[in-house]
Amino acid sequence: MSFLQAALIGIVSAVSYLEGGWLGECKFREPVVTGALVGLILGKPEQGLIIGAQLQLIFMGAASIGPTAGLSVGPGGTIGAAIALATNSGIEVAMTFAVPVSVLLQFMQTVIDTLYSPMMHRVDRLIDEGNKEKQIIGIHYLNLVITIAIYWLITFVALYAGNEIIAKVVDSIPAWAINGLNAVAKVLPAMGFALLLNLLMDKDIVPYLIMGFALSSWMGLSMIAVATIALAVALVMYQIKSKDLELERRSFSDFEEEL
Repeated sequence: MSFLQAALIGIVSAVSYLEGGWLGECKFREPVVTGALVGLILGKPEQGLIIGAQLQLIFMGAASIGPTAGLSVGPGGTIGAAIALATNSGIEVAMTFAVPVSVLLQFMQTVIDTLYSPMMHRVDRLIDEGNKEKQIIGIHYLNLVITIAIYWLITFVALYAGNEIIAKVVDSIPAWAINGLNAVAKVLPAMGFALLLNLLMDKDIVPYLIMGFALSSWMGLSMIAVATIALAVALVMYQIKSKDLELERRSFSDFEEEL
């Protein structure tokens, strides 16, 4: 991997972390997006998109709820996809690096936030003094620059300086471990969906879940076809609900007129 490629991937990794805070929920951190960008940088856009989509299924159930620590999905997925593409490997290698890196970077962010504490105390004092908006804004953006620099540097060093080390690590993985990781990679997406359903599942959506499962598994339709059918069903339901609401309004209007 060249210097420029590692530097550009470092930018993708750093920017992906900013989502949820600085960038809002724009979905830039999702592995399907970062994987495609990494693929473009490395000249393998198709492979990057495929690996990104596979990592997306694995990370789909990852969520930070309450005091539960989440995963640093953006940088972790970026580094995992970059290593897999650079070593001409598949999802098993991407997962081998993406998941532990995501966990480590999340803990590292906790350390970074702790180190920012003196700056926050400084902001508190500036607020008490009053008329210090420019200094407060400066500290705010200073934290942004430091965070971007840290994530860029970690990704750049890992991919550029550790290129040969990573290649040796990947080559040293035994066949039985690769086979095991392949099996785990197939199970984790199901776990991700199970975690999502644990949050979203309601008896009213069970018929639609069964319908989607039947269309995909038994009839062999692609996800795009199933999504298109789901869109059509949603539009039909919207039309029915709209007509019901219109009838209710008319009935209420007629009732008011009688009164």
